[in-house]
Amino acid sequence: MKRFLGEDEGGEVVEDGCDSPGGIIVETLLNIRTVSALTMEEQRFKDYEKALERSEGNLIPDSAISGALSGLSIGIQQWVNALQFWWGGWLIFNYPHLFGFKDFLISMFSLLFSLFALGAAAQGATDKTKAEAAAGRLFYLINRKSEIDPLSTSGKKLS
Repeated sequence: MKRFLGEDEGGEVVEDGCDSPGGIIVETLLNIRTVSALTMEEQRFKDYEKALERSEGNLIPDSAISGALSGLSIGIQQWVNALQFWWGGWLIFNYPHLFGFKDFLISMFSLLFSLFALGAAAQGATDKTKAEAAAGRLFYLINRKSEIDPLSTSGKKLS
C-alpha cells in the first residue's frame, strides 16, 4: 500500500558511502582545491554519472509494475461496483415485492461507507507491542497527579 500511495521509494538500500552520488558530490566539494589542482573535474563528473546510473536502478520496469498494479486495483474496484449494480438490478427485477430501489441504495451506501471506514481503520492499524506501549504512556499521563491543580483550595493565593 505504501508503494501505491507514493510513500515508498522502491525498497532499495540507501547508500551513504563515497560511491553514492551524494557522497561523490560531498567529497568533491570538500576537496575542490585538490580536484582542481590535479585536473580531476572530468573524472569526478564521470564517477558521478556512473553512481547516478547505479542508484537509479530499473526505472522503466519498476514504473511499469507500479502503473500496472495501480490500474489493476482501480479495475478491481470498478468490477466490484459493476457486480454490485448488476446484483441489485437482478434482485429488484426478479423480486420487486421484496426489494425496492430505496433498499438497493441503502445497502449500496451502507456497504460503501463501511468499506471507507474499514480502510481508514486499517491505515491506522499498528502492531500489538507499539499499541500497548502507546496505551501505557497514555494511561501514565492520565493517572499522574499534576503539580498544578486548579480545583485545589490549598497553595498560594493572590490578594
